[in-house]
Amino acid sequence: MGSDRDAMSNLTSELVAAFRGGCARTLSPDEEVGLAPVLTELVARCEQAWSGPWLKPGDFAAHLGLHTPAGEPLGDALAALCCEDLYLALAAVEGHRAALEALEATALVPAGRAVRRVEDSNAFVDEVLQLTRLRLLVEDSTRAPRLMAYAGRGPLRRWAEAVALGVALSLKRRPERTSPLDDAVIAAALGTHDPELELIRHRSRPAFRAAFAEALAALSPRDRNLLRLGLVQGLGVESLGALHQVHASTVSRWMAKARDALLESTREGLARRLALNTSQLDSLLRVLDGSLDVSLASLLKEG
Repeated sequence: MGSDRDAMSNLTSELVAAFRGGCARTLSPDEEVGLAPVLTELVARCEQAWSGPWLKPGDFAAHLGLHTPAGEPLGDALAALCCEDLYLALAAVEGHRAALEALEATALVPAGRAVRRVEDSNAFVDEVLQLTRLRLLVEDSTRAPRLMAYAGRGPLRRWAEAVALGVALSLKRRPERTSPLDDAVIAAALGTHDPELELIRHRSRPAFRAAFAEALAALSPRDRNLLRLGLVQGLGVESLGALHQVHASTVSRWMAKARDALLESTREGLARRLALNTSQLDSLLRVLDGSLDVSLASLLKEG
């Protein structure tokens, strides 16, 4: 019994220390004494809400401290937080599979229904949710995953809905544009010593752009966004696997399949647009194959 009490005492001390370390406010001695049982109860409540421990108790206590507002009594501030949602948000950012599934079911599926008020299109909703997942779960060069900014002041479902609607409205406002392909790469790959191929290059440039953009638009939202995230934003297959809750090898297969589909669809589009023989078309497609990453980055950079 004594060892159990010692273990519990150590745990509560660790929780208080972690909370204090993450907290922007200074705790009085009385607040620290009262804080230990409150934190123990909150951790137990969150673990019960999500059917298991997803986080180290100290990590969650520090996260609570970070988001507990100053300027009001500590007990009131903690009571006002949506602690179960804060727990879910932190666990999802850390990549816990069950937490990602719960985030999808409790926040992103309802957000998708809200996005349909902007445009009732499966493709549009899928693309918005893919970009929303990216913003919520993946850090970029300038900021941490957006879920780390969720402060628990309201339900996570409503907060995620606001993020998704912001993404949706941004996509709707974006003017239609065609990004130029890298003509220097195309020219270098084709070469200028062959007059016939040089003529094909000048003649086919608009058709190439059109066929490539058409092929890109024909990809599924998942495949299009995989190529965007992998080739433009430079995310590795491990990060993409965590985002999609699959193994990195699965992401590699998806990306290879998407790239092959893009190439084949572009070939078909060029064949419809240009009167080229097989040899000439193969020469042009070798250009696409050699500069695909550059072309994708150019077309998707602002996408």
